[in-house]
Amino acid sequence: MTKREFNKQLNACRNKKKKLVKAKVAALPGAVKADMVRYIVRNRGPVLVELTTAEIKREWLASCGYMHQTTGKASGYTFVHTAEHRIR
Repeated sequence: MTKREFNKQLNACRNKKKKLVKAKVAALPGAVKADMVRYIVRNRGPVLVELTTAEIKREWLASCGYMHQTTGKASGYTFVHTAEHRIR
């Protein structure tokens, strides 16, 4: 997945206020979610929990260093992330 394809899928999951809608993210096809997670992991970013699928397992994420799960206080989103990230 390229940056342009990733941004296209991400923008399709936003509302008019540019905020992600969890229901739209959860409704994405499994292959698209898996490609998005691989793109995020390749660029070492935090992964939204709604993007994890049966194809992308938590064990694989843990082997890549994604061992922490944090819910942002301001955003309300839950992320799986590495120790180098700080979710607020």
